[in-house]
Formats: sequence, C-alpha cells, structure tokens
Amino acid sequence: MKKILVATDGSQEAGKSLDRAIEAAKAGPAEIIVVSIAEEWCPIGLAEVDCDTISTLVMKEAEGIMKAALAKTAAAGVAARGIIEKGSPAEAIIEVARQEKADEIIVASHGKHGVKKLAMGSVSARLVEWAPCPVTVVK
Repeated sequence: MKKILVATDGSQEAGKSLDRAIEAAKAGPAEIIVVSIAEEWCPIGLAEVDCDTISTLVMKEAEGIMKAALAKTAAAGVAARGIIEKGSPAEAIIEVARQEKADEIIVASHGKHGVKKLAMGSVSARLVEWAPCPVTVVK
C-alpha cells in the first residue's frame, strides 16, 4: 500500500493538498498520513514563561489543524492518521517522511506565511530539494 504524507498548516492552500491526497487515496490503495508542524520559535528577549505560553498556543493550534484535517478525510470516507511534530517545518516533514517510509509527500506551494516564506525560502522548495521521496506541490 502506498504511503502518502500530506503536510498541512491549516491554510486554504494546504486544504487543496489534502484534497489531492484524498483523491489519490480513493484512486488506489493508499494510506494518508497527515502531518502538522508546531513551529518552535520565541522572540529574543521574552521570558521563559512567555516562550512556554507561545509553545503551548502553537501546539494547540496544530492540534486544531490536525482535528480538522482528519475530520475532512473521514467525511470523504478515507482513513487517515495524523502526526504532530515540533520544529522547523521542512526539516520536520522530511524526518517524518523518512521515519514513515513515505512514497510521496503532497504539500501546498504556499502556506500561511505566503510571500514572507517565499522571500525567505519556502518549505515546499526545501522539500522538493531534500525529501527522500517524490514531492507533489499543489497550487
């Protein structure tokens, strides 16, 4: 059975990636693994308590994103499981793909950060370059 890893940040664009993964799973035997990354960051100068609060909020957001994604797959009649990781999005997605021995990664061309991420180097570009399997980029 094919393993399809689909990355989501809850954005509308990432929703299109999930739709593509659902279509692929319906077309042939495939397991969907939804991955959401709770990006770890804390602005310089904040107290550790404030950083812990930010981390908790980011994790809750990732959990909400995952819940919505799994509800969408279930509504489409497709079984899926979810993984939430902490870290840098591209690196964490690549690590999950390696651990899961994914056959394909499906990701949006742009996520929540849009132009900001484009200027800094997008997650999708890093995945195309470094992923251990083929990457489908959805626009």
